[in-house]
Amino acid sequence: MNDTRLSAAQIIARSIAIALSVLFVLTALASLILFNIERNAFNAATYKRALIEENFYRKFPLLLGDLLAKNLDPSAPAFAQQMTADNWKALIETLLPPQQVQAMTEDAINQFFAYLNGETTSPRASLVPLKQSLTSPAGLDAALKIIQAQPVCTLKQIARILTTFGQEICNPPPEILQLLHPLIKIQLEAAAAAIPDEVPLLAERDPAAAQSRLRGLMNLRLIMRLSPLIPIAILFGITLLAVRSFKGWLAWWGWPLLFTGLFGTMIGFGGAPLVRRLFENMLAKRAATSMPLEIADAIRSIVDAAFRQMLKPAGWEGLFLFIAGLSMILISFYAARREKKARLAASEAETQVF
Repeated sequence: MNDTRLSAAQIIARSIAIALSVLFVLTALASLILFNIERNAFNAATYKRALIEENFYRKFPLLLGDLLAKNLDPSAPAFAQQMTADNWKALIETLLPPQQVQAMTEDAINQFFAYLNGETTSPRASLVPLKQSLTSPAGLDAALKIIQAQPVCTLKQIARILTTFGQEICNPPPEILQLLHPLIKIQLEAAAAAIPDEVPLLAERDPAAAQSRLRGLMNLRLIMRLSPLIPIAILFGITLLAVRSFKGWLAWWGWPLLFTGLFGTMIGFGGAPLVRRLFENMLAKRAATSMPLEIADAIRSIVDAAFRQMLKPAGWEGLFLFIAGLSMILISFYAARREKKARLAASEAETQVF
């Protein structure tokens, strides 16, 4: 009776251990991905290579131009008010050298991820270099190029330019444009004064709701950081339920590690697009915020490129787990064969004695 109860208990324990093994593979895979993403996704340094890969530095003048067109002070002169995002883009590209654009871009990225890391409540992009360049002789040259790129002025427009310059932008005759140089310079100085030193990268209408979503994101990151504890606990449960020998330990640990490593390697080296979409949906629910469409698209493209880099460590870790699991299984098979040979040898020795 006792032997029957023990056998039934062993069957139940093995069944639970098998279920836990499957659960280990699922949770270990999720942990492998989430832990590596959390470790890298919220670090601005991760995106430096992605910025170059996506050629983001060339896109930044357009994004900054859009921010300027939407955040220009109402007291700005008429000339500045008439400038479109494309006009500002041309002005920025003319005034700011590539090194300055790169520095401003990386500063904006640092600000955004400082917001996600809870280090600031209002990420902003600095416009001080642009303001300084706008009032320089290069600023006047850039403004003249923008004016000269406009359609030729009509006679009525020329008359209005001479009395109220800046109400509309068109290309007057060279003689009149030469006379307008001092006036354009004054307008540029007034425009520089109207440009804020910083512009917000996020347009939150409800700061309280934004902070609530940010706290939700922080809680999510804590869960991601602690996620490896779950498969470790499951592996400990498998050991208690089923492991009774060294050979058994090799088998019960080897198979879950083998499958975790196999799928982890595949996801780490080839599943970045799928993981990015899943993570983007999960992040959007907790950190959704209002921002210009161009900036949202640009950040998405950077994150898409960065995910390929983030998951590479998961791929290598998965490969390590696969090799470890395969090694344990091969050793367990070898140990089982030796044990079988030892039993056969012992049985033959007993037969010879009798």
